[in-house]
Amino acid sequence: ALSLPGCAVLPLAPGPALAADAALAAAAPDAAAVSQLRVADYAFRLSYPATWEPSSKPVKTHLLESILKGPAHKAQLGVTVDPVKISSLEEFGSIAEVSERVLKVEEGRDGVQAVELRRAVAEPGSPTYYVIEYAVASSRGKKMYLCKYCIAQRKLYVLQTQAALDSYDADADSIRTQLNSIVASFVVGG
Repeated sequence: ALSLPGCAVLPLAPGPALAADAALAAAAPDAAAVSQLRVADYAFRLSYPATWEPSSKPVKTHLLESILKGPAHKAQLGVTVDPVKISSLEEFGSIAEVSERVLKVEEGRDGVQAVELRRAVAEPGSPTYYVIEYAVASSRGKKMYLCKYCIAQRKLYVLQTQAALDSYDADADSIRTQLNSIVASFVVGG
């Protein structure tokens, strides 16, 4: 059983599933093995393959951080929540401006040799989401990152998924499909 402070993991209830949950279930090695991570205090939820396990890092650096690791392809996801002084992503910048900032941060990390933006999409709504997909080559290997950002109630929510770049590009064991479905399932305030 998953044990993360303040989190509840629920099997998907019978009935109409979100399209992202259906896609994730279809992509999972065991087609019915999908779980949900819900954190009531921070009003977000996402679906992920039930084979993923909780993980931690040595030092807590965010108001909330939840990490799950997949069984293969160096796959993992992390959700962080931090207070901010602005009320929306648009106040921080356009999707192009935010993508540029994210890539600049990656380029400045130790050992990073190259960063390539693959996709940047704004999903208008209340709240607005930015989805940014980029590849990183570093001294630690090549990885693909697929991230979703949102600001709600003066909190920045970040979902970061990642996998080995070659596995992602080849969609080995449907890892690209799984990460895209995880990102699509991430909802703040729902």
